[in-house]
Amino acid sequence: MTHKKLDYSFRHEQLSYDAKPNYQPCLKLQFFFSKLPDVSYEQFHRHWETVHADLTVATNAFKEQKVQRYVQFHALPEDKERAKKLVQEGCEFMDFDGSSEIWVKDWEGWEKFAGSEEYARALGPDTVHFMAMPIKVMAGRDNVIYGAAVPEAGAKDGIQEWK
Repeated sequence: MTHKKLDYSFRHEQLSYDAKPNYQPCLKLQFFFSKLPDVSYEQFHRHWETVHADLTVATNAFKEQKVQRYVQFHALPEDKERAKKLVQEGCEFMDFDGSSEIWVKDWEGWEKFAGSEEYARALGPDTVHFMAMPIKVMAGRDNVIYGAAVPEAGAKDGIQEWK
């Protein structure tokens, strides 16, 4: 199906129909997960932000593949409760306790990192201490609309000023 263009006057030319998207030069993998039922929220978040984070960035594969970014998104209980109240018709609350993002240069870099002996020996087995299975995964590329680009050659910033 061809995209139907609306009669719309763009305020930002870089977002117009004729503009190219501002995809960043990194592959982003997102992992969504919940805590184990018998693990407290406090234990889940502390283990993930300390032990698991250290295991991740300490691997040789993390350095060798030049992982560009590793971010943890902690869905704290009080934030989850408030978010549930925001859900409107047509929206569904995603009931996860956290998600993480890992940015790599390409699929080959991810496959080498995730397929490394260190990953298999340390990261996978560590999840049994705090994460429930299955883990949900998404992969794609950021299209920066507003804000700074990934610090990588060829990356372009999004809109930098309010209009």
